[in-house]
Amino acid sequence: MVDYAINYQKMGYSVIPISRSGKTPLIAFADKPKLTENDIRRVWREHPDANIALRTDTFFVIDVDMHGDVDGLTNLRNWEHARLIPQTLQAITPSGGRHIYLKKDPNHPITQNIGMIEGVDIKAHINNYILVPPSNNSKGYYEWDVEHSPKDGSITEAPIELIKVLQKMKPEPVSYAFASSSGKRTKTTKLFESILLGLGDEGGRNNALAEFVGGLLLRGVDPEITYHLAKMANNNTQEPLGDKEFERTFKSMLDKEIRRIGLDND
Repeated sequence: MVDYAINYQKMGYSVIPISRSGKTPLIAFADKPKLTENDIRRVWREHPDANIALRTDTFFVIDVDMHGDVDGLTNLRNWEHARLIPQTLQAITPSGGRHIYLKKDPNHPITQNIGMIEGVDIKAHINNYILVPPSNNSKGYYEWDVEHSPKDGSITEAPIELIKVLQKMKPEPVSYAFASSSGKRTKTTKLFESILLGLGDEGGRNNALAEFVGGLLLRGVDPEITYHLAKMANNNTQEPLGDKEFERTFKSMLDKEIRRIGLDND
């Protein structure tokens, strides 16, 4: 796996080692320089089976999900602006979804958009990342979609027409009959909403993360699952917390919960 990681690094990408047990980075990478070849060799000596992700700094990804009743591929094909997506590098995910890679235009920034349409997300934040071949999980391997990608495997620059459409889009509203439910809102309601909506504005992100982590742990959610959910909430924030600040806040709340449990058991 290390040879693949080095090859990505030599192509100019920012490589991130990812745990095999999930999609958790094994290093702090937010707002940090790219790993060098020596860095990569050192990390993979410590974690030889680590998966590989690339930071979405010079490109963004249309992330198409296929799971359960969600058919993101069909929804994307039926999207009224689908014709604006050019032929470009694509990968097939272990669940049968797609990652469609497009170069960013520095003069026309793209923002993250989770739920652009049902089953389709835009992964674009400079501190986000995407798993790449030959990474794998229990369902199988990430593979390059040779049939639908350019022969040279290049990433095409996003057309300005597509960028303008994406800049205007909001997450697709849920169209269930009970979407406007008048049910009582609770602290648990807010926890669920934070996973999709993020941690709010820059000034309150730390407190929001602390409340989110503390709320889940207090409700008996497994710490590892809590960590992954907190990562999702942070990644869905307009300006996510950096890795160092995220880890510090998470550890602080975990330590607090461990102390609470210890006192309860005395």
